[in-house]
Amino acid sequence: MLTLHRGLAAAILLYVLAPLAALAQAGDRWYIVEMMGGKAGWMHTLELETDATITTTSKTHFSLARGGAGLSITIESEFVEGKDGKPISMKAVQKLGKNEIVTEYTFTPEGIKLRSTQEGETTERTLPNPEGTWLAPAAAERYVQQRYKSGAKEITVRTMDPSNGPTVVTAVRTGFEPEKLTVGGRELDVVKTMVEMSVMPGAKSTEYLDAEGELVKSRTLVGGLSVTMTRSTREEAIAEGEAPSPEVMTSTFIYPDKPIDNPRGVKHAVLVLSVPEGPLPEVPATGAQRVEKIDATTLRLTIRADAFDPAPEADAKDPAYLAATTMCDSNDEQVKRLAALALQAVGDDKAKRAEMLRRFVHLHINKKNLNVGFASASEVARERTGDCSEHGVLLAAVLRADGIPARVVSGLVYADGFAGAKQIFGYHMWAQALLTIDGAPRWVDLDATLPASTPFDATHITLGTSALAEGDLTSGMVSVAGAMGRLKIKVESVK
Repeated sequence: MLTLHRGLAAAILLYVLAPLAALAQAGDRWYIVEMMGGKAGWMHTLELETDATITTTSKTHFSLARGGAGLSITIESEFVEGKDGKPISMKAVQKLGKNEIVTEYTFTPEGIKLRSTQEGETTERTLPNPEGTWLAPAAAERYVQQRYKSGAKEITVRTMDPSNGPTVVTAVRTGFEPEKLTVGGRELDVVKTMVEMSVMPGAKSTEYLDAEGELVKSRTLVGGLSVTMTRSTREEAIAEGEAPSPEVMTSTFIYPDKPIDNPRGVKHAVLVLSVPEGPLPEVPATGAQRVEKIDATTLRLTIRADAFDPAPEADAKDPAYLAATTMCDSNDEQVKRLAALALQAVGDDKAKRAEMLRRFVHLHINKKNLNVGFASASEVARERTGDCSEHGVLLAAVLRADGIPARVVSGLVYADGFAGAKQIFGYHMWAQALLTIDGAPRWVDLDATLPASTPFDATHITLGTSALAEGDLTSGMVSVAGAMGRLKIKVESVK
């Protein structure tokens, strides 16, 4: 059974909301979050000050529909800094699957000490401090407001949000223009400014600020999807929306110019991707996929399901593809037990071991449904439920547990039918294993949602990859987000 990527909706919202949470003024403020014109949830920010510290907290809750089912996700964060702006600690609490994941970071001169807890199990490691100068959230807010009130025409700030892990977000505000804005039935005098953020290349954000430089409303356009945050009262924010939760999954399906017969048997495909206006998001040449750029808005993909190009030399040396992380916790005892169980009758050939792990994950996840947000590998190992993202994450984890470098891929796959739609490309996730073939390391695509008879087919389109590093749930989503709602696919040939 092929399962599509309903967890993508959650990842896209996290991709947008994490940097926005870092930039939204703290105080005690509530925001309504809307997606695709419908209410998706709310965000609450709060700033607490003592004699020595400032603590900035944020809580975001949203609900989405996907394929007729509901998806509810809650993310909480806390950042503690000194009165001098020095970062002390931060914490993120995410419930993307059945279980809660708590990630705590402590800033030290030697590095960022990470403590991750899920299902009662705790792991600890030390991460390098980010390079360059950046400001903790409260200090960043004060800097932006000071520059805004002084009449600056461009404001650049580098800050961090716990939900996005120890990743520094650079935001550049330009184009300050006075404007009238109606919010809650009242007309307000605001200043409109454009915002570009380093973690969302190509995304367009517009902010509306009041006289104090506080955020009244923001609108972020990611590909063809719009995410809006509007300041409100608590009662307005938490009230149930009049309309059903936004349906994200089926609305992102792409209908190609013609159907593909027997898609699981396709070994060679040539597809043309285009957008109505540029630029087309960056699409990687990796694994089975070759990329030929035609112009700024069009490219041609050649996909061969049984031929994989050599990987960059740097990938073979990158420790990230063997690392145990919060989402890809390959050192978990149950994950290691499953890997050993799957390989007990397999020899030393890495390619055969990788394929056996793919088949094992397909059978191990025996409840293939849309009821999970985006679960970690250890949760999937125990709960045995989920869709393509759970298959991809668990496969990457058992590959790493066996010493095989691995990562996940976000992209598209063709389906004859899914969630009532027919002959579509839907957003999907699978895994890649770095294997040595003919003397060269190559990323080999492995889709655990497919049965033993079909390890991979050439209707898979890679849009992004991720090592699932700490706090980096949205890595690999840049190209995916930029393509959503805009992408067109022409089928030139299939064999």
